[in-house]
Amino acid sequence: MIVEKAYAKINLALDVVRKRADGYHDLKMIMIPLELHDHITFEKDDKIVLITNIEIENNAVIKTAHLIKDRYHVEGGVKITLDKHIPIGAGLGGGSADIAATIRGLNLLWELQLSDLDMEELAKELGSDTLFCLYNKPAYVYSRGDHLLFITAPAITSVYLIDPQISVSTKKVFENHVTRHEHGKFNRLFTTYINERYQTFFRKSYNVLTETTKKIYPEIGHVEKKVRKISPLARMSGSGSVYYIPIFKGNERKISKKISKLPFLVIKTDVKH
Repeated sequence: MIVEKAYAKINLALDVVRKRADGYHDLKMIMIPLELHDHITFEKDDKIVLITNIEIENNAVIKTAHLIKDRYHVEGGVKITLDKHIPIGAGLGGGSADIAATIRGLNLLWELQLSDLDMEELAKELGSDTLFCLYNKPAYVYSRGDHLLFITAPAITSVYLIDPQISVSTKKVFENHVTRHEHGKFNRLFTTYINERYQTFFRKSYNVLTETTKKIYPEIGHVEKKVRKISPLARMSGSGSVYYIPIFKGNERKISKKISKLPFLVIKTDVKH
């Protein structure tokens, strides 16, 4: 049996540069992995079988397993057991994390001896956040998500995730997003991060998808108002719907008292270093 952890991520900053001719968008993002994860096991079987604690329509784990089996001419199959903990449609990269974990797990189970480059190519083929989730390291992520520059983790110990349990369609958000890229803005923010001016960085960080998501899902605007009252540093991750609040040394006690009164699911998780 092979066991893999599929780690969630948050976007500390997200900018959309332009829509590409191939239908994807060029992005600039700063992403970090969290200790919150799905738990996946892989066992040899005669056919490909997926057992999950939450039914997910068109689960990408099955698609990934079939793709790898066909491409590398694998005889036999696999029983995959997915114990899901990352909220779905929340901007936390749960689907991409599961795909990346499946690539890693099947490489070991089926003894494919794939190189890092081989797995990277699979990851880029199967999703935009999947390459990041393959490595689970803090990174500047750019182009359509298929280029990484690894960076140091920010000086925060953990984050609060505020989950209103609204499932957001990333596809719908990008279809409705109007790009208004401000040249140089993200680069200035990234320089602040690299210089480890983290308090300043979190005050100035932004996610340009936030307004688009709120227009499509107006109830998320109500979530934002409540969360920003607890901390002005609260930001939406990805295309939503989860908001996160970073925890610095010294501010956790103040935030924890207020956050318990929110009418939403709250998850506290450490940053994965």
